[in-house]
Amino acid sequence: MRVSLEALKQTQAFYIWELKKKSLTEKERNKFLLALKSIEKLIKEREKPGEKGKHKKFIAYDHKAVFRDSKRGY
Repeated sequence: MRVSLEALKQTQAFYIWELKKKSLTEKERNKFLLALKSIEKLIKEREKPGEKGKHKKFIAYDHKAVFRDSKRGY
């Protein structure tokens, strides 16, 4: 399942809002902080221009074209 960038940003805003509550226990606060770090990491990965993560398109290297276009005449 792929989550949209907008949904990640909304979740991030919710967790930040929840962390401002003073009634949270230390355990709950730690869980929110850990989840917030994970969300921020996902957002940074999605915002990278041109990056597609695991699904990058493979481009084969044409060795013969390199030598064909060289001036040495190999």
